[in-house]
Amino acid sequence: MNVRAVSRVVHWALLVFALLTVVSGLGITEFRTVTELTFGLLNKATANRLHLWCWIPFVVLLVAHVLLTARPGWFRRGR
Repeated sequence: MNVRAVSRVVHWALLVFALLTVVSGLGITEFRTVTELTFGLLNKATANRLHLWCWIPFVVLLVAHVLLTARPGWFRRGR
């Protein structure tokens, strides 16, 4: 995979984890509404577990995103 393909995968994965973090955070604070909207799939305990699990991949992807977009020339060969 080239740098552009890796960058696209990192960007989309970061978006997914950002949305998961927001939805799970809402699932913790507004658990009755989120439980009804997800048809019982995401209750308060599950949202808390998901929220605690998501922060490590989110931070790793955020760092990768910053490194890949701040200086794209760092990862090019031959320069």
